[in-house]
Amino acid sequence: MTVVLTICSANYLAMAKTLGDSLAEHNPNYHFVIGLVDRIPEVIDATYWEPYELIPVEAIGIENFDEMTHQYNIIELNTAVKPFYMEYLYNRNHRIKNVIYFDPDILILGSLKYLEENLERFNIVLTPHRCSYDDTDENINFEVAMLLAGTYNLGFIATSRTAETLAFLKWWQKRLRRFCYSRAGQGCFYDQIWANLAPVFFRKVRTETNPGYNMCYWNLFERSLSKKDGRYLVNDQHELIFYHFSSYSPMQPELVTTRAPVKSLADYPELQLLFDDYRRRLLANQYLSLNAVGCYFMQKQMSSQEHQFPRSVGKAIMKNVCKKALMTLPDVTQRFFRRAAQFIMTNTHA
Repeated sequence: MTVVLTICSANYLAMAKTLGDSLAEHNPNYHFVIGLVDRIPEVIDATYWEPYELIPVEAIGIENFDEMTHQYNIIELNTAVKPFYMEYLYNRNHRIKNVIYFDPDILILGSLKYLEENLERFNIVLTPHRCSYDDTDENINFEVAMLLAGTYNLGFIATSRTAETLAFLKWWQKRLRRFCYSRAGQGCFYDQIWANLAPVFFRKVRTETNPGYNMCYWNLFERSLSKKDGRYLVNDQHELIFYHFSSYSPMQPELVTTRAPVKSLADYPELQLLFDDYRRRLLANQYLSLNAVGCYFMQKQMSSQEHQFPRSVGKAIMKNVCKKALMTLPDVTQRFFRRAAQFIMTNTHA
């Protein structure tokens, strides 16, 4: 039995349902689970997510979860719970052979049979952001970004039930409890950057370089899309298995991505049919109303912070002032003050 998992807060439920619908079209025998990092809002009909299973995060019993809700923002929190959900699904039903995770902003467009065959031989399957390179400035800059944010894109990860996989999930959980921040350049970038270490510490980790997997704006330079006999093809020879609509907004349908540097569909006309189809699916699944729903845990966090307003705002202002002042100093002086601050932090006890 194979389970496909996605994780989101209520504002991404239209995307999650769209992902589930696309999975059912091409892989009808898989069980689809939506991990809801939220409370179920009253504005949502109780049958909205049917025929898929919805599991609220508080139902899976993450130890000290309340602390995580206070230390992370909404994206950090959604990514931090990923290995906990995966382990929960394996433990809940021992007939489950594979747990495959997809971000909610993904559309499945082909069979996952080849992936399932690979999971017979591998414990973990990952996809890199890019599978080839060129020497343009734009590509080199993105390679620098990969060094900061992670070689692999964790909008997708596939696992099989093995002792090695369960050890990996435990390892990942322990680190994401404390280090799932978005701090590229400081050794933290959500759950993603930890995957850099997976092939080093764990056995049978496959890097999937099939260009039909995890096509997205960050690898368009090496992948072109066409349609033949009702199927999307990548580079005219590989079936498109799934497309990742990362940072796409149906409210700006002319853009491939709203993330800088912004990419326009006018520069990628071969994507137009796919993007128009995805937009129609999102709107049909109540994107406009659901996108505005606030996350319970973030509202709770804000309410808690209001009681500490003067102190928290004062600290933030002082930090920002000090940072700007430091940037005006020569590099040598900046390094001195940073080292001094690090020494003080390391050797000072509360």
